[in-house]
Formats: sequence, C-alpha cells, structure tokens
Amino acid sequence: MRTIKLLIVDDEWMISDSLRSMEEWKERNIEVVGTASSGREALQWVEQGDLDMILTDIHMPDMSGLELLQRLYETKPGISVILISGYEEFTYACTALRYQAKGYVTKPIDTDELFSIVDSLLDTETKKGEESGDAESPKTYHEAIVERAITYMKTNLDKPLSLKRTAEEVHLTPHYFGQVFKAVTGETFVNYLTGLRMEKACLLLKNPELKQYEICESIGYPDTKYFAKVFTKCFGMPPREYRREYINKSRQAKDLTQF
Repeated sequence: MRTIKLLIVDDEWMISDSLRSMEEWKERNIEVVGTASSGREALQWVEQGDLDMILTDIHMPDMSGLELLQRLYETKPGISVILISGYEEFTYACTALRYQAKGYVTKPIDTDELFSIVDSLLDTETKKGEESGDAESPKTYHEAIVERAITYMKTNLDKPLSLKRTAEEVHLTPHYFGQVFKAVTGETFVNYLTGLRMEKACLLLKNPELKQYEICESIGYPDTKYFAKVFTKCFGMPPREYRREYINKSRQAKDLTQF
C-alpha cells in the first residue's frame, strides 16, 4: 500500500499542530507532509510536489478554503479536499458540493467524524486500484490491513501472539486494530486466533506420530491441559478422542476400498 500524502491548511497554528500530531494518520499510512496558513501557501505546496489529500479550513486570510477548493477543482482534480469550518452554512455546503469536496467537518472537530470521511476516501481509492487491474490492490484499506494481520498470525501460531503485538506488525494502535479486525471478520481478534489454532490442531492430530505436547508447542499453547480444555469447548470432545475417531474412520474407509 502506498503512502498517502496529506497537507493541513489552517491559519490557526495550534489547530494545524494538533491535527498534524494525531497518531490516526500513521495508522492509516498517511504522511502529513506539512502545514500551510492560507490557500495561497497551500497552492505553493501543490506546485512543489504530489499531494493526495488536503484538509483545509474555510475562513483564512489571503485565500479562503473555498477559493482553494475551486482552484484545485480546476487544476488538480485528483487531490481530495476535506473542508473545516466553524459554521454550518448552506452556501458553504453548496460550494463544497459544486467543487466536489470529499467532506465537510465543523469546529470543534469531531475526530470520529473526520476519520470516518478519511476512511471512506481510502476505501474508495483502493477499490479504484482494484478495478484498474492492479492485482496487488485490496478491496478496501481495512481489508488489506486485516489480510496482513491474518497472514502474520498464521505464520506465527507457535509464538505467544497477542492483539497488541499483531497491531504493531500492521502499524496500528491496539484499540483501532481491534475495531477494524472485528468490523472486517465479524469476530474478535481472540476468537479468530483461537479458531486458527484449533484448525491447525485438528490437522496435526491426524498425524499419529505427533505427541500432544508437540502439537501444543506448534500452535502456541504451552499448557496441554488448557489446550485440551479449549479444544473440547470448540469441538465437544477432547483431542485424544478426536484423534481416535479420525483413525477409526480412516481404517473403515481403507477396509471399504479393499472390497
């Protein structure tokens, strides 16, 4: 996934600095490349390099956020613009729609509302990448994050996995990662991890040469009694009985093929 480049535009430096320092940008693979205090200064940033997204206040000296939006609509339509305003005015909303602003947030800024808009933009971008034939583009940004997490989990089942460690692997905070994981999979991280471990346990139990403690070590359970308890809860029978049933069924199938 490529890094999204964001410019924050606001004439109040405290607001710009506060927005810039949010950890939520890094969680979404967004790089805040800088801040500008006016629309004209923002245009200088646009001329200097490639920007993907601009978060701009409306009320600024020299050139307002709405004027900036119009200029970008005419010259750089590929840049997504989110507007910030201390007022909810119908004329602002109309102008925002006319020049295809991607979102409109009022002050004081509700971060949940802001990042809901940002997430929607990220999902739209990755879907466009998929439709254009880029085989590496996932369906959505969140699905890509979870796919990476699950791959990491599957290849490290023998280790003491945790939500915190997996979140670090995909560069998200544990709280945000937990929310994203459940939204995409429909399950909590712990339940999904348990399912992966039990699935592998079933596969390993089919090998009569493996001892139970070896199977436990292979799926990250140092305690054989705890493993047996979890397995029984999942499948309604202890691991030894599961293995016995599998062996008996295999023998019966083998006997049938001999007739």
